[in-house]
Amino acid sequence: MIDYTAAGVYAHEVRAFAIIESNENEHSTGADGGRAFGLLQMHPATFIRYYRPVASVGDTWTQAQIKACGSYLTGYNFRLATQEQRDLVVQGWRLGEGAVFSQGKRDPEYLARWLQAYDRIKGVVS
Repeated sequence: MIDYTAAGVYAHEVRAFAIIESNENEHSTGADGGRAFGLLQMHPATFIRYYRPVASVGDTWTQAQIKACGSYLTGYNFRLATQEQRDLVVQGWRLGEGAVFSQGKRDPEYLARWLQAYDRIKGVVS
């Protein structure tokens, strides 16, 4: 079982991303020609942007991705955001932040899958 505690308060949220991105497969390669990788299907630029502030030399690749995703959510004050803002942040993980916040793109199916995974996680741990 994967330990998501490296994401801090966002452990459940990050796990929901991992479930829908890779079915929690740490070695998954993206269907985008391999540009996305790992548990959270991160692209290199996204990984660098969000991992750099929380990096630790002792992290495994999986821990690093978990930390980076937690850092992404922290950057948007996910827990303090409105539901509408949280929905956009979730979709931004899939489509890219610029696509969602600047170009107005949406992926309601992805959001629905994430919400379902998150609700299932909360039901197990509550």
